[in-house]
Amino acid sequence: MKFQTFGDKSNKAVLLIHTLFTSADFFAPITPLLANDYYVIVPTLSGHYENSTFISTEDEIRQIKKFLSENDVESLYAVAGFSLGGNIAYEFFCNNTEMIEKAVIDSAPLFNFPKTIKNYYLKSYTKCLKRIKSGKYDAAKELNKYFNGMGEYQSGIAPIVSQESLNNLVVSCFNTKVYKLPQNELKKVTFVYGNKDIARICNVRLKKYYINKIKGYGHCGFYRKNPVEWTIRFIL
Repeated sequence: MKFQTFGDKSNKAVLLIHTLFTSADFFAPITPLLANDYYVIVPTLSGHYENSTFISTEDEIRQIKKFLSENDVESLYAVAGFSLGGNIAYEFFCNNTEMIEKAVIDSAPLFNFPKTIKNYYLKSYTKCLKRIKSGKYDAAKELNKYFNGMGEYQSGIAPIVSQESLNNLVVSCFNTKVYKLPQNELKKVTFVYGNKDIARICNVRLKKYYINKIKGYGHCGFYRKNPVEWTIRFIL
């Protein structure tokens, strides 16, 4: 995991966690805005840059906590994550609620699928990456077939993701736990899903949480189309 930071370290901290097959650059449209008032911490997940391997959600959280400790960040104003990053942000929040004021979880695929379905997705994503790495196909178009319009954001990172990382990423995407939190902690969490996002079908697992349903958008769609408005609405 690699970290970028923006803003004054004396301010309250905000942690942003990107989607599958993107990087810290996913947040480039909003880091200057947030850095006016917050210390912004933006990791690039393991497996999403050269010579690195994604192991597990737990390992990513371990690295985040290590970074925070080494940099004397004792609390966070907010943690926000999208898709895979939402899964990681949710897990991190639920196990560290005492140090986080709020969590925004956007388009997270909080599923716990049986092995047969996980294998289906693994085979599909493996096929997608093989086609991209062959250089014979348009990367963004291939990714759009599987990731609901995310291709333009993913095309620069997907070709460097190894098969080992992909195997572990599928587990992190589709083998998640939903926590039973006390009411005061539940109120800290906002879930965001577009009504055209297939990930919204996991909402049945989130009955006690507040879900902000955005009409007309697909996967991470509200943020992709209106990043500043998203930030004002959910973070600032």
